[in-house]
Amino acid sequence: MKYKVLLAGNSKKLISNFFLQMDFAFECMTSSVLYDDLKNHAQYFNPDIFIYCMRAETRDDLVTIASFHNVLGKNDIPFAAIGDSASLDFASKIPNCVPELSIKLPMSTTDMEDTITRFIKRHKASLSSAANIALAKALDDNANTAFETLAKLDTVFEEASKEPEAKENTERQPEAPDRHRILVVDDATIIHKTIKSYLDTRYEVATAISGKIALRFLNTKEVSLILLDYEMPEMNGPAVLEELRKDPYLATIPVVFLTGINDVEKIKSALALKPQGYLLKPVDRDSLLEKIRELVD
Repeated sequence: MKYKVLLAGNSKKLISNFFLQMDFAFECMTSSVLYDDLKNHAQYFNPDIFIYCMRAETRDDLVTIASFHNVLGKNDIPFAAIGDSASLDFASKIPNCVPELSIKLPMSTTDMEDTITRFIKRHKASLSSAANIALAKALDDNANTAFETLAKLDTVFEEASKEPEAKENTERQPEAPDRHRILVVDDATIIHKTIKSYLDTRYEVATAISGKIALRFLNTKEVSLILLDYEMPEMNGPAVLEELRKDPYLATIPVVFLTGINDVEKIKSALALKPQGYLLKPVDRDSLLEKIRELVD
């Protein structure tokens, strides 16, 4: 079973290169640098390590990265940074969130794989050791009753069972959210922010930075509508829609293309795939709300 690596950062080039060079060794996924996106990915992807790809970060970026620390810590996910010497020096100044592993470039593919793998193994061993210590302490405690002792052991075993290597539950669970959930699939995080600002008061908004991430999200979460970017790297909108159409369950979800292409022929091509609509970027708030009301309300 491959270790899972979650990637985020300002350097899309580094992220793409990591995918190309390391996809054979690790199960890779990307997240935007939005706090809610990282939180969602930490929960449903359950990575063995989070790697931030450094490039020309600002002080504001450091604050953003530091905010990730709470999410990572709660899920026992170690934090690593990858970049050149200057970038890693900058990363060492992140308040309360200095990377546990620094991957200095240039580095060969073999050395990088070995460095990450050995670090993950050490991290897992330390978690196991901590669980054993907690178990020993529970056994040594002078509980007043047998029930108290059993309760403590139950707690310890529950904590010890939170093994990062546990298999991901890929079974789609029925949900009954209070509000319709809209999934926005776009490689531009500014689109995520814009649409969230339009919809947050009326709908639950989830985001994915790539088609691959969107499909994984849809394996475990229900959504009422998908807003899908037509042109994305790695896997474009039409390719994502084709995958959705293959799944009888996902095929019923309404899909609206988002496109910045004001080209009649390409728009015709998009409509030939029979989505439930398309919207031109920049997305107009009123047009978006009208289309959503038409399809899900």
